[in-house]
Amino acid sequence: MTQNLSIIVIDSDTDSASKIVGYIKNLGNHAVVDGVASTFEAGFELIHKKRPVVVILEVDGDVDRSIEKIKAVLERFPQTSIFATCADKSSDTILKVIRAGASEYILRPISEPDLDAALQKVGRLWITQPGAQGEKGRIFALFSPKGGVGVTTLATNLAADIHKATKKPTLLVDLDLDAGDVTTFLNLKTSYTISDATLNINRLDESFLNGVIARHKTGIHVLSEPLMVEEATSIPGGDIRKLLTLLKDMFPYIVVDTSNVLDERVMTAIEMSDTTFLVFVMSLPGLKHVQRYMTYFDKTGMRPDRIKLVVNRYIKRGDIRIEDAERVLDHKLFWSLPNDYDAAISALNKGTPVSSYKPRSPLSASIADMTKSILKLNK
Repeated sequence: MTQNLSIIVIDSDTDSASKIVGYIKNLGNHAVVDGVASTFEAGFELIHKKRPVVVILEVDGDVDRSIEKIKAVLERFPQTSIFATCADKSSDTILKVIRAGASEYILRPISEPDLDAALQKVGRLWITQPGAQGEKGRIFALFSPKGGVGVTTLATNLAADIHKATKKPTLLVDLDLDAGDVTTFLNLKTSYTISDATLNINRLDESFLNGVIARHKTGIHVLSEPLMVEEATSIPGGDIRKLLTLLKDMFPYIVVDTSNVLDERVMTAIEMSDTTFLVFVMSLPGLKHVQRYMTYFDKTGMRPDRIKLVVNRYIKRGDIRIEDAERVLDHKLFWSLPNDYDAAISALNKGTPVSSYKPRSPLSASIADMTKSILKLNK
């Protein structure tokens, strides 16, 4: 998969900026200018919005002030490569700028060969070259219109059981960006989150992602929820699509725990999933919400066989039977999980999947059987 080398140009000289843009168009190298700004303030906004791989930044007569600008960019976007352009040829200035973190120091007026050499160096580090295409991983998304029905419990246990059954790398993605709890359920402390991946979306490759994905003691991999609310709100659906596309090249199985808000990010995961499990509890409000969303998915053109209905906390002697639900929803239920509160809450409090803590519980046995059925469907 070849990625474009995205570039932001910050230069107060419009003629110089125009020449840079023209050079980049001539050079190709999978490079594209995503924005041009004449002031640092406007350029910084572009960097935040576009997340470029390269920033070509003018160093003017006030070198110390320009150095502070370089540091400001790298403090917020540490993976960015900064090309400092400056007319000053003194070794003292060059050393100061490089020590501030600039990847390249290009003398002004900029020549096309100098810019080409710098871009090729960055390209070798960041552009993922096309290679042999292996089998793509399978994505299983879990969604519920209502919170509190056990989606995260099911997601964590399903990921653990898939890994246990297949012995293949399995990734659990927490896409409940505002209120994710995967790390809590697994008692897992992570140094990086999904926002670190999307913050660097234009230079993502397998090596980078392996650095931000955590490993749980069960053997599953985890891409955790953002730490800060502001990080969650700034992640667009397009970034989720790019991220999942790359992850499919890395992991045979990906389980996505989504929020109960069908926003652009969650809808992207559902659209990209091989199977979406619509989780609910057997109640009149539960049936009502599932019916609404089934109608919506049908209108969006999603094939009915890609949606699997899962009842959680099912009580066999409850007021609403499975056949009643299937008649109301006009859709077969894929699975029903027993109401095994003690096993679920005990495992949660221990920060481990039910299959590890209570392997002989009814809930553990049911999820294991559900996992086998899922793997048969996706052979």
